[in-house]
Amino acid sequence: MIQRIQTVYLALMVICLGLAFVYPFATFPIGTEGEFIQLNAFGVTENPQKIATWFPYSITLGLSMGIGIMTIAQFKNRKKQLMFGKVNYILILITLVFIFIDTDKVAEQLGIAEKSISYGVGMFTPVAALAFQFLANRGIKADEALVRSMDRLR
Repeated sequence: MIQRIQTVYLALMVICLGLAFVYPFATFPIGTEGEFIQLNAFGVTENPQKIATWFPYSITLGLSMGIGIMTIAQFKNRKKQLMFGKVNYILILITLVFIFIDTDKVAEQLGIAEKSISYGVGMFTPVAALAFQFLANRGIKADEALVRSMDRLR
């Protein structure tokens, strides 16, 4: 049923991943004039050092959003919902790991100390999406258990 709590969790997950496109993951100061470089879902903003990342965040975040929407649409098939949820959970986790790796790599290439990096809202939205995906999977499992217990009573 589409009005279940896991649908709310999945919608919140899709919103969090959408916000990752809007807000930067991290901001790195360069120079003394207040200039900075931002790492966001589309890579590193234009910079004089020509530093770039190799992981396609916009693709993986968009794919996770698409899987989340497909999961909501599969409300009649709980097993398929759970399978999509597990795949999406792993995809978001891999994206998070590479965000942390690329943040460290960009800071190292710029020669910036960890203390001077300003982490943005975009760094924490995939973490929230991961939590919402976990809660949605838990709700789907609870629904499946409820349906199985009702089948035993018939």
